[in-house]
Amino acid sequence: MKRRVQSFLLLLCLLVIVFVGMEQQQPTAAPTNPNASALYAEELSKQLQATNFTQKVLQALREAGYSPDSTIGYLIDSSANQIITIQLHDGDKMDKSSESKIQSIIDKLTAKHQMHPFIVNIERLEAD
Repeated sequence: MKRRVQSFLLLLCLLVIVFVGMEQQQPTAAPTNPNASALYAEELSKQLQATNFTQKVLQALREAGYSPDSTIGYLIDSSANQIITIQLHDGDKMDKSSESKIQSIIDKLTAKHQMHPFIVNIERLEAD
């Protein structure tokens, strides 16, 4: 009986050591900088202003035959998740090929200014 108790205690100690060892080897989550997103958005905002990016987008869209509103919205979360919202007056003429053409225009402008690509969101304004 004493031998069984000793074996049980030895097994229990061994299990504790194994679990502690496994816990120590678990990778810890890398500390994230909650301000990284805000810093990126601030830097991109400066770059957008310095390059007159909004005006260039409006001009390129008008040259392509679109009628954008004079306001463009930006939503920046990270370099992989940045959205540009464009309001068009001729929204009733929009189809998938038009959306692809607008995405291509924005992609060319971002590449020219060495920016990460934007996801293009098009809002159609109704005629009054």
